Amino acid sequence: MPATLLEADAVLGPEAELDLAAAAAPEPLVDDTPPRPYTVFHEHVALDIDLREKVIKGNVDIFISTQGAVSEIYLDARQCEIDVDHITVSYCPAKAVYDDPSIKADTPEGYQWSAGQWSIRKQRMRPLMHHHRKDEASAEEHEQKMNCHPVDESLCVTIPPIKDIQASLAKHKELRSYIREQDALDQWIDQWDKAIEENATALFKINVPFVLKNIRDGLHFVGVDETDTRYPHMYTRHSSEPGAACSIFPCIDDPACRSSWRVSLTFPQTLGDAFRRRPSAQLPTVNGTGAGSKKRKHGDDDALSPYLALTEEDKMLELTAICSGKLEDEVIDKHDETKKTMTFTCSNKAARHIGFALGPFEHVDLWSEFRTEEDDEKLASNATKVHGYCLPGRADEVRNSCAALVTAMDHFALNYGRYPFDNYKMCFVDDMVVDTVPLCGFSLCSNRILFPRDIIDTEIEVTRTLVHALASQWFGITIIPNKKSDIWLVMGIAWFMTDLFMKSLAGNNWYRYQMKDQADRLVEIDMKRPSLESLGEHLHLGGFEVDFMNLKANLVLFILDRRLSKSSGSAGIARIIARMVLKANSASEAADEILTSENFRKACEKHGQTKLESFWAQWVKGSGCPRFDVHQKFNKKRLHVEMNVRQTQDIAQNKTRQLDKDDFWREVVEENQEHQVWAADMHHCFTGPMTIRIHEADGTPYEHIVEIRDENAKTVKFDIPYNTKYKRLKRNRRQRERQIAGTANKPNEENADETLIYCLGDVLQTEEDIERWDLTDWDPDMEAKMDQESYEWIRMDADFEWICTMRTNMPAYMYVSQLQQDKDVVAQQDSMLYLGREASSRPHPLMSTIITRTLVDARYFHGVRTMSAGTLPKLSLDILNQVGLRHLMMTFKELFYLGDEDRPRPNDFSDKRQYIVQCAIPGAVAQARNKDGHCPKEARDFILKQLRDNNNEENNYSDSLYICRLIDALATCLIPDQKRVKKQAMSFAFGDEDEEDAAVDPEPQAFKEAALEEIDRYRRMDEYSPSFQNCFTVATLEALGRLMKAEVIPLNPLVFTQYLQDMTVDVVRIKAFEMLVELKFMAKPVFLKFFLSVISTDRSPFIRNRLFKIFCRGLASIAFGEHEQEEKAAPAPSEGDLIVEQESGIIEAKQKLKARRENLTAALAALKEVTKNDLTLQEVVWKALDSPVLSVPERRNILELCAILFEEDDQFLVKFNYPKVWTCARGPKERGRCKMNFKRHFRTKSRKTYATPIVSRPEPPKRTITLNLNRAPSFKATTPVAVKPPSGVFQPPPKPTPPKPTISAKVLKEAVVAASAPRPAEPPAPPKEVRRDSISVQTPRPSIEVSAPAHSERKALPGSSTKPQSTSKAALPKPQIQKVQAPKIAPPKAAAPKVVPKSPIPPKPSGESRSNSLAPQPPKTLKRPSAEPAEGPRPTKIVKLNTKGIPASAFQKRTKVVRLRFKQWDRLSIRKQPSATPEAGSIRATPKGSQSQAPKERSNSIVVGSSIPSQASKPQSLHRSSAPSGSAPSPSLPSKKKSTSPPSLPDMGKSASGSILVKHDRKPLPGGAERKSLPGGAERKSLPSGGERKTLPSGERKVHSSGERTSLPSSGGRTSLPSASPHSTPSHPASHSSSSTGAPLKTKFKIKVKPKPD
Repeated sequence: MPATLLEADAVLGPEAELDLAAAAAPEPLVDDTPPRPYTVFHEHVALDIDLREKVIKGNVDIFISTQGAVSEIYLDARQCEIDVDHITVSYCPAKAVYDDPSIKADTPEGYQWSAGQWSIRKQRMRPLMHHHRKDEASAEEHEQKMNCHPVDESLCVTIPPIKDIQASLAKHKELRSYIREQDALDQWIDQWDKAIEENATALFKINVPFVLKNIRDGLHFVGVDETDTRYPHMYTRHSSEPGAACSIFPCIDDPACRSSWRVSLTFPQTLGDAFRRRPSAQLPTVNGTGAGSKKRKHGDDDALSPYLALTEEDKMLELTAICSGKLEDEVIDKHDETKKTMTFTCSNKAARHIGFALGPFEHVDLWSEFRTEEDDEKLASNATKVHGYCLPGRADEVRNSCAALVTAMDHFALNYGRYPFDNYKMCFVDDMVVDTVPLCGFSLCSNRILFPRDIIDTEIEVTRTLVHALASQWFGITIIPNKKSDIWLVMGIAWFMTDLFMKSLAGNNWYRYQMKDQADRLVEIDMKRPSLESLGEHLHLGGFEVDFMNLKANLVLFILDRRLSKSSGSAGIARIIARMVLKANSASEAADEILTSENFRKACEKHGQTKLESFWAQWVKGSGCPRFDVHQKFNKKRLHVEMNVRQTQDIAQNKTRQLDKDDFWREVVEENQEHQVWAADMHHCFTGPMTIRIHEADGTPYEHIVEIRDENAKTVKFDIPYNTKYKRLKRNRRQRERQIAGTANKPNEENADETLIYCLGDVLQTEEDIERWDLTDWDPDMEAKMDQESYEWIRMDADFEWICTMRTNMPAYMYVSQLQQDKDVVAQQDSMLYLGREASSRPHPLMSTIITRTLVDARYFHGVRTMSAGTLPKLSLDILNQVGLRHLMMTFKELFYLGDEDRPRPNDFSDKRQYIVQCAIPGAVAQARNKDGHCPKEARDFILKQLRDNNNEENNYSDSLYICRLIDALATCLIPDQKRVKKQAMSFAFGDEDEEDAAVDPEPQAFKEAALEEIDRYRRMDEYSPSFQNCFTVATLEALGRLMKAEVIPLNPLVFTQYLQDMTVDVVRIKAFEMLVELKFMAKPVFLKFFLSVISTDRSPFIRNRLFKIFCRGLASIAFGEHEQEEKAAPAPSEGDLIVEQESGIIEAKQKLKARRENLTAALAALKEVTKNDLTLQEVVWKALDSPVLSVPERRNILELCAILFEEDDQFLVKFNYPKVWTCARGPKERGRCKMNFKRHFRTKSRKTYATPIVSRPEPPKRTITLNLNRAPSFKATTPVAVKPPSGVFQPPPKPTPPKPTISAKVLKEAVVAASAPRPAEPPAPPKEVRRDSISVQTPRPSIEVSAPAHSERKALPGSSTKPQSTSKAALPKPQIQKVQAPKIAPPKAAAPKVVPKSPIPPKPSGESRSNSLAPQPPKTLKRPSAEPAEGPRPTKIVKLNTKGIPASAFQKRTKVVRLRFKQWDRLSIRKQPSATPEAGSIRATPKGSQSQAPKERSNSIVVGSSIPSQASKPQSLHRSSAPSGSAPSPSLPSKKKSTSPPSLPDMGKSASGSILVKHDRKPLPGGAERKSLPGGAERKSLPSGGERKTLPSGERKVHSSGERTSLPSSGGRTSLPSASPHSTPSHPASHSSSSTGAPLKTKFKIKVKPKPD
């Protein structure tokens, strides 16, 4: 068998090591396919939909326009059964190849793999994964160059010759001429056919017939299965990444490839027609038998499907289709009167924007119900019809939910421009994952967002969601982004338009409050996240990326609008949006409908007359938000307010944050380097204008605009002038308030304007109210301090131009003044946030007074009042006499009780602002806790009373959601504060005290029973009188789950498992699973198996999506350590003795637990450690991947889970069926007939012998030992050194290849004589740093790698870099040998070698036998050739490779690396330093043609490349003569005939110019043949048994009959060198250098060991 090639590694520096680390990471999926030189300008899709069988038969006509000559057209298609034999190009049959990529998601037959092979399955699914474009082509380039970029290119159609196409067109035209009656479709076909005939060389019509079965992506059917009792309907599913549209019909699924469309949908007219049983002749066969052959009882009819029960009324429901575009035609099918065809058309849209829905939908005419005649006249041609479609029985909910849509349509048309389509349609369907999906003139909406007239809680949120779907018709459908980096702009403008309309609908306070709330949320989550510009590439990863883009893009455009409005004094970016819409509506070119971020920035700069480069760099291309720390001080001398503004966002970013279970999956996905999600650079200093408003002492606000310009200065100082005279006479603040309060009822007085300044929070001011409410006022000292202030308060960023957090050093009374006197709801919100922080850190009764007055005052915005209610529980402390709780309860009684009666008045939700406050107060009361950590008795009784005495008889609105909040509050008050309870539990008894337990209060237990009974009452009520979306059951399940988790009630999983059935309402079923996961039931194998089976097999994609998120939360709980048992309590003290135990293990465990909650890497490692032996989890997760209902994104998510849960295994079994063999035997004749017997067998043995194929893998970095014979040693001969090989081959600059040197027999003889001479003792060399060395010998099956100790190091060659080396120890799949030529060897980049001194090793006696260990024996050193006489004997170096225990059969199998420790480096003696002149016993080799050149310094490396011989029981000696008499004993050498020829090359450890001789033990080749060096460094090959090598040409060495080799003539270039006296003195290490001016030469060779043939 040929030997293996062992190459040395390249020397790597630190930069290369980083590159290797990056290369080891998963490579991202990159698609570098260039754009195709053609595009689609029209597509006709004809679909025949079978609801009963969930099968779609279709036919598509794709009109392709090419640029130049194109031989093949590539299209996208997934999960389609395409009849490639019937594909035509312009009516001409064409060759086509279809490779369905969706089959890559299935498990091939015979694969025996498991969860450990997740990487193999992921590799198999690569065609279905999202691919990053290497050079993304913009939409403008697609329009200009007329090209496209298919996503899969799974269907390849070959263009026939032009003459064949023209002949086919002529034949088809002739056939069409016989058709007299033509409908609209026929006329349309003739029109396009005429265009094809005129441009036959550049315009092609590709017809593709296809069938869709076993649909997993792109379409969803509802109510078709036997157990699904909902109305049957179906609709298309869409995704942010390409691949969904081509799963419905063949197309070019490129978002930038837009064309005109014609969609024809054929379907049954009624539900009865759709599910009518077909005749038995048309039924599909099963195993050759018709499915309708089942026997029936007498009297049974065969009218409908046996698995779908429909009432007579349901059978008459008419089916209708809602599709993108305009309805052009609706006709009855010519061939089947039970079917009809509806045709829709639209222009210049991508395939991803084409969708449809089919079902028994009811039509709701919204535009006629909600638009008056005056509005029609005002809008004129801009008046657009709005249609709603829903399932039967939900028309009223559609009217109520979509009441604002017509107003929004008119608002957008008047303020931005005409609606781009003829009408707008909304279709509400079941099981949608997201709430809305905007398509071309059409939006798919979820039934979950519909609400009846008596529900007012979800009104604002649902309206905002539906209005955004409408706004997306302008930006997102009509106007598209140019690149993925521009997606943020299109999405942001749609949300910006939505919120501006909601501002006109809900008010300015709602608008600013929402913006402030979203800005605070963005500041918290925008940490180490991608920028808006780069986020468009990662939207396919999950909804979390889309949500983040929606949030940040809207806020960035909001602050941009604020800055432009302030600088230009115009309408801001609303005017720019209107111009873009006008340009798109009147577009003459498709490029006018493409939006780029750069063009938008230029338009904003032109409109606002300001530069926005820094704004774009900070908010669009960067990440993070500024955090300001402001310190202000009034300078009395200069009458200035000195302000220092410092930005601290870098401190917040570097601060360790707790991981969140809701963000765990996002962190995992973004951490995967395969997705290439990188955090953008955060600016340490944000720049821009800021408005500072100072309310001076006289109450007058003065605005000052400052500019933060320096991007490098984190702290900026401003001096703001003070306008009011400082020494003016001040009135007492309290007197001023009383004066204004006394004249507030006189609006015509002169102080009417001043009254408005103090209009908020001035309730409960009378002495009676103060006494009854136990209110606290400012003390005189504080009032005096307030009167001495030069300004009332300072408002930073008064115009809301920043997304930031602002912390100032203003005292609390200034924030109170801002809360009560500033009319801006954002200022009030800032004040409440400050008071909430102060209430947690420094509670005071005065805070409760101020917050209570804010809560009671109905003039405040309801959001500020709910914040007040949430702050008061922080002041419900025993040290404050529970003042916060008392104020909450008194406020509720003041607002919602009947006078002095102790019962609430009947509900009246007509005032929605009061209703929101009424819902917030009970939840705040439930959060109050006493010093024991329990909710006070009065608070518990208060909440239970509200639930029992609730009266909704006279209310026009439903109280379902209000009761749900009361149930949640009741559960909250039963759960104690664990921190305070633990503190109370730590009590110790000292002395002789009475140990009798005090009487247990039975009240908490009685209250708990009463509360549980009330909760269960509402749960039972929901069974016979369902609430809105079964919210009662959802609230009670959550309450019981929280109580069980807090161990307030016993754990009872049966409460939740009864709701896990398939027929349960979706939201109830999801909540039951969520509670079981929160109760740690994921650790139960039975539940885990069932849970994952539901995730993978449930028919609803909405349920699968929600359950997957719950499963990720459960994994996060395990990763964070929440499932681990708590520490055992310390042993209780006995008999008054106090025992305190401290264990370091507890502290270490707490540190590890803390790391798991703060570091994702530690959390994932802990999660993998917990689940690595969970075979049940591996089984169910892997089984879930084979589910027939999972879509591609869902399978990708499960594979991501496998990557974090299980260790990777790159091998698995494949099972094949044996070949079938039939035998035939002739039987006896019967009645003149011959009978033949056929029998089937299985062939289990191969009929032929085949060579075992060797699987070639990517070769990892190789590691070898190099023997460089031309390098002078830097150590003495008496100091054995452990040598470490470099990680690569030393490669000096390229030089001409020198001839191979030779070694004469005379020199070899003298070397052996010198080896037996005694060596003089020399002092050890100074200690130097050495590097590690190893010897790697590899065979086909086992290989040996022997490494030296790690304390050695090698010195670098002159001129080489001193960077550290990196070494790879990966095994090679196939052993080989390669010669390394000196001129092609680069210098190493290694540190200078250092020598570790060791004691000299005495020579071994000649009769001593060697070890049979597998590790090679340490060789002895040889001297360097020198002109001076040597002082000692010449040692020898022997490398022994013992492979006795390796069978020869192992060489034919797979390569495997076996590493053994090389422990005998003390015997690897290195020669002494050579001297300037040759010495006795030394060897010098002169290459061919370069006899006068001096040898180059050698490299201290060894290259060993060979296959391990199968047998090496005894070492074989070199052909040497005995040492002269009087010399030291040498190793035993068998007596053999002396030869004057040099030893064969494999027996040498150095080249002729080197000084180290390596002796290798090897048996001679069979037949007496020995190895020879081939010319030119050719590779050696093994000979068969008994074979001989061919003789070399003249001038090379020849093989004698005895098998020995002779030296070549001197004309061949190999000459023996003269020898010096055997007693020459070794030279000093510093004296060794080149002695001639010729080019230095290195000569290396490798030792190859050939195994003995079998």
